[in-house]
Amino acid sequence: YNDFDEFKERQPQLAAELLETFGKGEWQDNALYVYDDVEDFADYELTEGWYANSFSNQDYNGAPDPLDFIDLRALGAELVSTWDESCHYQANGGKIVTTDYGW
Repeated sequence: YNDFDEFKERQPQLAAELLETFGKGEWQDNALYVYDDVEDFADYELTEGWYANSFSNQDYNGAPDPLDFIDLRALGAELVSTWDESCHYQANGGKIVTTDYGW
């Protein structure tokens, strides 16, 4: 989402939770990214995020794609337990919200 207003239109309950948790601030003027669960977040980190250079768009010349064998739930849970809380948040329902700006 481009900013909090767009986010609030599509995710009103999650928006209310963020406001309750972090209060109003400049973070609301910045992009917010939402992942449905830890598996979705881990998949993003592997293919487009932190680990993308290692796993994204690789040609394994007929060998199995290692992404097919990674336990995304376990990786996602570990990412949650080690992330920077100033720009990552796991909501009560399990969704994950991130911002490049910080809360």
